[in-house]
Amino acid sequence: MRLLKGFLAIALVSLIAVSCKEAKEKTGDAVDAVENVVDDATEATGDAVDATKEAASEAVDSVKAKAADAVDAVKEGAADVKEGAEKVVEDVKDAVKN
Repeated sequence: MRLLKGFLAIALVSLIAVSCKEAKEKTGDAVDAVENVVDDATEATGDAVDATKEAASEAVDSVKAKAADAVDAVKEGAADVKEGAEKVVEDVKDAVKN
């Protein structure tokens, strides 16, 4: 009877050891899967940051270009106003002389 109990104890310990080994392997697989997800998320986040930087840079360049165009338009308008004012001054001088 003791021999049978000994065999049953050995079988039980072996079964527990195999179960623990399988659980360890599954845990290792889960850890690997989590690491892969984290790596993918990190890479995606880096890509998103790069895309955001690029978009912001393009927006800044666009605003600068539009501002430069607006400055040029104001300068042209000011030149036209100056020209018109000079013409009015000349017309007034001519009118005063006559």
